[in-house]
Amino acid sequence: MPSLSPDGSAVAYSSDKNGSFEIYVKTPAPGGREIQLTTDGNENFEPAWSPDGTQIAYYSRKKGGIWLIPALGGTARRLTDFGSWPAWSPDSSRIVFQSQGMNDYSQTSYAAMPPSTLWVVQAQGGAPTQLTQPGNPSGGHGAPSWSPDGKHIAFSSTSTGLAEIWMVPANGGTPQRLVAGVVCDPVYGPGGRYLYFSQTHLESNEQKGTAQTFALMRLALTPEGAADGNPELVQESGRVIYKGLHFSANGRLLAYSAIADNNNLQSVRVSPATGEAAGDPVPLTRDTAMRKTSPRFSPDGSQIAYSLVQSGEDIAVWMVDADGKNAHPVGAMTTNSVLPGWLPAGGTLTFQGEQNRQKVIEAIDLSTGTTSVLRQFGENDAPLRLSPDGKRVAYGERQGGAVNVWVAPINKEGGPPKQLTFGNGLMSYGCWSPDGGTIAFEDGFRIAVVPSTGGPETVLTADRHPSFPNDWSPDGDKIVFAGLRNGLWNVWWVSRSTRQEHQVTHYTSENIQLLYPDWSSRGDQIVYEYSETTGNIWVMRVK
Repeated sequence: MPSLSPDGSAVAYSSDKNGSFEIYVKTPAPGGREIQLTTDGNENFEPAWSPDGTQIAYYSRKKGGIWLIPALGGTARRLTDFGSWPAWSPDSSRIVFQSQGMNDYSQTSYAAMPPSTLWVVQAQGGAPTQLTQPGNPSGGHGAPSWSPDGKHIAFSSTSTGLAEIWMVPANGGTPQRLVAGVVCDPVYGPGGRYLYFSQTHLESNEQKGTAQTFALMRLALTPEGAADGNPELVQESGRVIYKGLHFSANGRLLAYSAIADNNNLQSVRVSPATGEAAGDPVPLTRDTAMRKTSPRFSPDGSQIAYSLVQSGEDIAVWMVDADGKNAHPVGAMTTNSVLPGWLPAGGTLTFQGEQNRQKVIEAIDLSTGTTSVLRQFGENDAPLRLSPDGKRVAYGERQGGAVNVWVAPINKEGGPPKQLTFGNGLMSYGCWSPDGGTIAFEDGFRIAVVPSTGGPETVLTADRHPSFPNDWSPDGDKIVFAGLRNGLWNVWWVSRSTRQEHQVTHYTSENIQLLYPDWSSRGDQIVYEYSETTGNIWVMRVK
């Protein structure tokens, strides 16, 4: 999260080089002098240099809220008791920020998830005022950037399957969408003529199909701040994403963090009787592909299917033995084949694909390699998860500003879809109990359950910490989830009967993220996606 001084002579950033994340200032020249501004061990992120050059605002994860510190060092003071990602007005009088903190700083992280909104506070202090409202637009509002003329604020709006850039008048008003697609971290360029951002970029290749990479993009703007045409490519960045974009005041320098993930599958042995860890985590894959995600044990627990994302290739389904041996692709896949599942007999895999911009759930016969479409869903329906008996699909459907859990028969002849939750926020990532009678899901960072045929919702976790459920223990009592607690991601489970929460893994680094934990039918192993993020600060001279 770099931030250039107005004259471009120094850059502020966050680093854990000495243990905890602290704020540093360094001159961009090779061998330039470096100053550590914060030393309190409170995990400080997202520095933002004031346009007048005198102060740096930042977010303190442990203490909470936005803080200010003199740019040359001194005593920090609290500005707000909540919020993160501060961005200054051009005259240094106000700061806009998002109400929620980031879940993590990995390559694929979003700035904010629901219910995050934008707020504005005077730099001298006082009560913050709310700028955007929940659901207008859909998703969590974050990564704000103030236009050079002070009239507009660009921001990201992100949710499950949603990542867009919007603009709102700085003094309040109706938001206006600027960019749709998988985008992040908007920032106004010099003079406000362009809005720059990072985007997942798709390239077509006759031999390899559609390849997914990252790119730096820009969008031309009208004098009124609206989109003027379509986004254009500035620079391909391959498998490294540029995040935290920030220009010097004269527009000649652009600072960014080049973020990369070391991503593989890991697993931990657990006691089938108690669900407690029975050993240390071990890696199951060790390759350099961009991402191995959404692992799913076969019905007999002997194999694991997962999605593999690799620069220059289609997203495809792979398989590996439960002990990490014999990793191999399943076969010919369509573009963006994700969220694999299994039919009960174990000889057929299902996965979520896309055809004509519509989500579909497909099946592949492992003995013949034959694929077939089982059912088509809407463009905004995701993710699609197969029931244990292979007859139904749980998925999230977006309606306005809300995402709710629905269930549909795998074949349209089985009847119409049925809505299970009726919230106004984010209710998604539904996962089936072993008997198919209950679905666990995320409800505003809490774990909740609902009967798969419809009925009242029961919330199992009280605190609103990021908690992403993905599977159940074989006995149907424990729901395993990726949980963020005290800035650290680990594998957790919560008991449906007692509501007891239990931590399974004990990672201690803030640059590690865990996702999609899956519990073997044998009860003795949990597999999950493991990412370790590294980054470097770069300064680019703009032509």
